[in-house]
Amino acid sequence: MKQLLIILSLLLYSFSAFGQEEQKGAFVSDSTWLKEIIKFPIDFAPNISYKGYEDLKFAKNWRNKDHNDFWCYTFVWHINSNEKQTAKILETHIKLYYDGLMGVVNKKKDYKVPETTVLFIKNEKNNTNTDNFIGKLHVYDSFNTEAMMLLNARVKVLYCDITKTSAIVFRLSPQDFNHEIWERFKTIKLRDDICEF
Repeated sequence: MKQLLIILSLLLYSFSAFGQEEQKGAFVSDSTWLKEIIKFPIDFAPNISYKGYEDLKFAKNWRNKDHNDFWCYTFVWHINSNEKQTAKILETHIKLYYDGLMGVVNKKKDYKVPETTVLFIKNEKNNTNTDNFIGKLHVYDSFNTEAMMLLNARVKVLYCDITKTSAIVFRLSPQDFNHEIWERFKTIKLRDDICEF
């Protein structure tokens, strides 16, 4: 009887272990970038009603306010929707995202985090190698400085018609667009098979 219980326990464990498949990341990068994957709906931004996940890559010194890589990171929303993105949709979702994120990270008791303001402009160039949108975010930094900061942003959207999914890539930095971080962001690529899963 004892052996039967052990065998049943092992079988149940193996079924649960195989049932928890690790999420494939949407990005491919070298080991100089820190990484995190978050599934939608995102706890701190539940009103962003996408299904899918967010794959984030952070510059190693993104939390060091004295380093050029401070607040330099990129993320992709790999979502089960191929809704055409507009500046208005992006502005709404990014405001919800950062207001929620900075609210939950805020360490000051009884402090209302200032709201995020976001502006995106559609890039009218028809070159597929250019970003679809460029923008700016004025956002409160609950992680480090506990002050408002300005982030520059580039957004590129890839629509996958067969799977009805999208990959929305955001790259953010307080650095001007001519800073070398924007070239380093280009070393982080979407997986070749991004439209297959």
